[in-house]
Amino acid sequence: MEVRLALKAAGFIALDVVGIPGNLAVVLLFCHLLVAQGHMAHNELILSQLVLANLMVMLCQGIPQVLTALDIDLLFGDQTCKAIIFIYRLGRAMSITITSLLSSYQCVVIAPPKPGWTWLKRWVPGHIPHAIIFLYGLNMIIYSTALLFAQGAPANGSIPEFTISLKFCLVVFPGHVAYRVAGMAYTFRDFTFVGLMAAAAVYVMLVLHRHRRQVQGLQGAGRKTEEASRAVLLLVSTYVVLFGLDNALWFSSTFITHEHPAVTDTRVFVASCYSSISPVLIIATNKKLATYFQSGSKRKAEENIPGSTEAKASPVTITQ
Repeated sequence: MEVRLALKAAGFIALDVVGIPGNLAVVLLFCHLLVAQGHMAHNELILSQLVLANLMVMLCQGIPQVLTALDIDLLFGDQTCKAIIFIYRLGRAMSITITSLLSSYQCVVIAPPKPGWTWLKRWVPGHIPHAIIFLYGLNMIIYSTALLFAQGAPANGSIPEFTISLKFCLVVFPGHVAYRVAGMAYTFRDFTFVGLMAAAAVYVMLVLHRHRRQVQGLQGAGRKTEEASRAVLLLVSTYVVLFGLDNALWFSSTFITHEHPAVTDTRVFVASCYSSISPVLIIATNKKLATYFQSGSKRKAEENIPGSTEAKASPVTITQ
């Protein structure tokens, strides 16, 4: 096996080992919270959609990339490729747009109660579900090309012109115009939402900096809002860094040198890093979720859950 393929396999195995169980665990935790509470806070609703999108990416990109790097032939038919590429593209797009929505929502939450912001503070929370549905619809329309042009990789390994290759599946555009229009739509969408999330994150940082001692007074936001803002900033910063690295690699391969397979593999790896890392960041910065990863007895004590078997068995609390 080539060194490049060995590194690619090792890298994607590491991402899969972290990303798939991590995203699945967070999805299940949010489902548990929904059943236990009967509702979800707005930031939890947005985060649940983010981890769901990341799980879609890891399942439809991470696993096939490992198998292709290990030289395991994947003979996907056209219909299977249409489904895999559509789900992967939709998941990646939702990961970008949902992170932008999260950043924008936190920007509205932490903003001072001025006339314009006050209206947004009342209007935005009730329309979070509508925004999520709109983003799903928008990205489904943009990536309808996957349903139209995706097909299985040919047995002889030849790749037609105007093709986006994922190694195990191809998206073959009918001509130069369709290829360019699709590329422009993807690029415009990515830079628009990344720019929006970055601008919102900068505003949040400015508010935290200017009102560090007054955050307690921002409409009851208090310390929890400050912690939530820092968690959002961590997610956004991670995404922006990876997005910048991906585009730097694309620029160097497109305008400076001819695209090398190692550069392509690195770009694919970088594009999947956020989906693998984000559940770890979410758990690390969300005390409610982190509680569920602690020991059973400690979790019950912190959540004040009555009816515990241990509590009924012995009313005595031993302290050291």
